[in-house]
Amino acid sequence: MKPTEPDDNTAAPAPAELAPIEPALADDAHMVRRAAQRYGTVGAMLAGGMVAFDRILGRKPKELPAVVIEAAAEPTDINDGISLTLQQPDGEQLHVFAPPPGRRRSRAVRRRRPAPGE
Repeated sequence: MKPTEPDDNTAAPAPAELAPIEPALADDAHMVRRAAQRYGTVGAMLAGGMVAFDRILGRKPKELPAVVIEAAAEPTDINDGISLTLQQPDGEQLHVFAPPPGRRRSRAVRRRRPAPGE
């Protein structure tokens, strides 16, 4: 027997031809679906209403520019703490030190509840 060649119709689909697991939906549909998952039917209804108002008003999302901050020098490592020496007008030096964030003592603040009748 002679081996037969597969037809184009019987060939397995290429990986690019497979259907995606989740359909590609608009951002608005994703927002409504997420609201339905997190908050139920009422959340989906509210999210859908907000999308409808947004479309009616014709608002476009603002594209925020990237924030670029220039510094005169490289930032210092605060894991060793921050130390400053300041020269006062009378000629004395003032030394200031702030410990690293992990080594600071936490301060527990308790608010006293007023007793009934106060």
